[in-house]
Amino acid sequence: MKKKRLVAMGLAAVMTLCMAACSSTETKPADQAETTTKAAEVQTEAQKEENKEEQAAPAQDMGPIFTDLVENGVLRVGIIGNDPTFCYHTIEDGKDVLAGFEVAGMYEMAKRLTDYLGREVTVDFYESDFTGCMSALESKKIFFVTRLAPTEERIKTWLFTDVYHKSDECYVALKDNVDNEKFAGTLEGVTVAAQMGSTDVIFTNFKYPDAQIEELPMVSDLLLAVKNKKVDLAAMNAVSAAMSVEANDDLALVEKICWAPGDDLDKGCGLCMAYGNEDFAEWCNGFFSDIRAEGLWAQMQDDAASSLDAEALKAFTVK
Repeated sequence: MKKKRLVAMGLAAVMTLCMAACSSTETKPADQAETTTKAAEVQTEAQKEENKEEQAAPAQDMGPIFTDLVENGVLRVGIIGNDPTFCYHTIEDGKDVLAGFEVAGMYEMAKRLTDYLGREVTVDFYESDFTGCMSALESKKIFFVTRLAPTEERIKTWLFTDVYHKSDECYVALKDNVDNEKFAGTLEGVTVAAQMGSTDVIFTNFKYPDAQIEELPMVSDLLLAVKNKKVDLAAMNAVSAAMSVEANDDLALVEKICWAPGDDLDKGCGLCMAYGNEDFAEWCNGFFSDIRAEGLWAQMQDDAASSLDAEALKAFTVK
């Protein structure tokens, strides 16, 4: 995508130089001018055809995702919901809608796929927890699942794009329990709730090997377990931790045990799909690279954070 924009910019610059050069030349005889005009028309048509070929998806050897998109025009996305600012529900014009920077990113992806494929592409979200999304992926109800880490175990079975997000690992506790003396060392004797199938489980096992981990489906389940004193801590990424504390006055961040996993441990998160879709994964890598370079990805994240309201925070408000 970048290459096409650079080529277009280069052509524009050449055309500008040519126009400047032509303006300083003598007027040509009529027959010569007519010949030049016809040649220009032929060149223009050739350029149009060339541009069409560049913008069109490959006509053959397409993977299953691109083949389905060309035929049906629906980007079927599995997304793990209720996790502001990634994905959450809010009210717009009196209607419950799915929002978040991942959601905005998928709509932008559909828009650019429309241009790339030369046909309209819409988005169909399948919102569930980790288990539900992976089941949908296995049964081919969806093309990919967002926000998954390419762990060594997963890449044996699934194809991943480049990562598009990384975050610190944080722990949330009851506000009146933040100074618990057990929140130190290897967290011996501490029970930690983490989202099922998430890297929070891996990270906590690595950093705090003596902690007892309980896996639960959703972030709200983690927070409820902390509030009901069934667990001592809830493990989650920094974004979710900030939202949890914002939405619940009785919860607080245990800053002394929060940490930043290194690249050797935390590969970040990307899109997870079936092998055989290497062409689509490569396109997605270009897509995320482009919207980063344009500043659009950062803007989407800022917009998602600034648009959070009481309705959006309900996913993190537990009693």
